[in-house]
Amino acid sequence: MTQSQESFTDLNDNGLLDLDVYFDFTCPYSYQAALWVKDVSELMGSDVMAVRWRFFSLEQSHARKENPDWKIWEQPLDSADATGLLAFVAGGAAQALGGEEALLKFYMALGRLYHEGGQTPGDKGPIEQAWKEAGLSNEALTGVLDGSNRTGYEKLEKDHTEAIERYNAFGVPTLVFEEHRPFFLKLASQPVDITDSLELFQHVQRLAMGFTNVLEYKRVLTKEDEA
Repeated sequence: MTQSQESFTDLNDNGLLDLDVYFDFTCPYSYQAALWVKDVSELMGSDVMAVRWRFFSLEQSHARKENPDWKIWEQPLDSADATGLLAFVAGGAAQALGGEEALLKFYMALGRLYHEGGQTPGDKGPIEQAWKEAGLSNEALTGVLDGSNRTGYEKLEKDHTEAIERYNAFGVPTLVFEEHRPFFLKLASQPVDITDSLELFQHVQRLAMGFTNVLEYKRVLTKEDEA
C-alpha cells in the first residue's frame, strides 16, 4: 500500500515517515506495540514508512534512580540484576548480521516465547530458539552467548543513552516520529483488525506531531476498567 506524503508531516524532508521504536524485550507493552507497528508498516510499505528498532532498558532506567553509576551494558550476562541483558546482546548481534529485518524477526520470535509462551528472560533456551526461528547463523550465536560479541552491548548503550539525553524518555514503548516527536503509549493488546491498527496509528501520529501543545494524554481507568 502506498500513501501520499501529505498524510504525514515530513520533518526530515526525505519523503518517508521515519519512526524510531524504543523497546525492551521483557516488556509486554513493548511487544504489543511492536506487533501493531509491524502490521502498520507492512501495510504502508517501505516506500512510505521506515521503522528503526531501538533499545531501552527498563532495568537501567530503574537502577539509575538508586545507583547512577550502575550500567547494564557493563554487567556480565549472568548478572541477577540484568536479566534482560542477554536479549539485548543477542538482538544487537542480529541487527549487525541482517539489519532491521533480522532484528525484528528475532524480536517477534523472542516476544512470542516471553509474552505468549511464558518463558523466562535471562535463560539461554529462548534466545537459542528465537535465534533459530529468525534464521540466523549458529556460529554467530556462540559469541552472543559467551559475551565476546560486543555489538549488542554497544547498541544498547548508544540507543538507551540517546533516548534519555535526546528525548528524555522514561519508559517503553516510546515512538519517535521523524526524530523530533517522542510519544509514550501502552497497548493492552494490538488491534485485531488492520483497519483499526491503521486508524489508531494515524490518531497517535497526529497527536504526537500535530498537537505539540498537548503535553500529556492519559486514559483514566474506572474501577470497572481495572477489574
